Amino acid sequence: MRLGFQLCFVIGVALLVLRGNPCLAQAAPCGAPAAFTLAEALGRPACVQELNVRNQGLELLPASVAQLGSLRRLYAHENHLRHLPASLTQLDSLRVLFVNKNGLLELPADLGRLHRLQQLQIDQNELRELPPSIGGLDSLHFLLSAWNHFTSLPEQLGQLSQLEYFDSSHNQLLFLPASLPNLRRLRYVYLNDNQLQRLPEQLGQLGLLQELNLANNQLEALPRSLGGCQELKVLIVSGNQLKALPKSMGELQNLEILIANDNQLRALPRSLGKLSKLKTIIVRGNAFTPAARQRAEARLPQAHLYFQ
Repeated sequence: MRLGFQLCFVIGVALLVLRGNPCLAQAAPCGAPAAFTLAEALGRPACVQELNVRNQGLELLPASVAQLGSLRRLYAHENHLRHLPASLTQLDSLRVLFVNKNGLLELPADLGRLHRLQQLQIDQNELRELPPSIGGLDSLHFLLSAWNHFTSLPEQLGQLSQLEYFDSSHNQLLFLPASLPNLRRLRYVYLNDNQLQRLPEQLGQLGLLQELNLANNQLEALPRSLGGCQELKVLIVSGNQLKALPKSMGELQNLEILIANDNQLRALPRSLGKLSKLKTIIVRGNAFTPAARQRAEARLPQAHLYFQ
């Protein structure tokens, strides 16, 4: 009798599965945590941790994307998006957001609600500003915002205390926020191909900075505090209007590469002679006299100097 009951029970469960019993469907495992279409993701919103809709010709993301409560990584780059839904900022599990290579005109005003976001890639869009709420992205490590139309950056940028990698090259930046030196974890900064005329005086507070690219701006001087960037290995300042480099550069004990082509330099600071790790100096297109070249070569016997 008992065996017969068990057999009947098993057969009954099998029939329920075949008929699509809703209770059993809810208990079923999610399967793959990634989805490659919006329809697939929205069909199992509690399960999807990664949504990759790259290069699918999308013109909009629906507000219903907010249903993806477990979403950690959203790849929506190389589409035709002009706007992002405000509901996107409800995805409080989101760690990675790629929306580069679209036609974005703006970002959600409440973008800063994404407190767990670690990587934001918004380069190659039509953006003219970052929302002030960006300061709320207190877990952000990587911010890629090159090839937009920024003329300024909000002061709230200085609140991104975890930021390590910042690329805002190929914009039209006229100045940088005074709060930028507060980003003490910055290691890589790319601000080349803008219209910067000056840098924050306290730039030297970026003690962990390893690479700084300021090429093709309108800088006439570098801040004296630059010597405080003790971990700096690569400095690129080509294509500016520099007439001299600060003596404090002699404090950059880890500097390996200095590229300062196409400026108005007539000499290199004597203090560079103290930098034993400095191996490459490229200063083509400046105003060095033969005597100035000879002095530089004598002070920096360990380095390869390129004047032409």
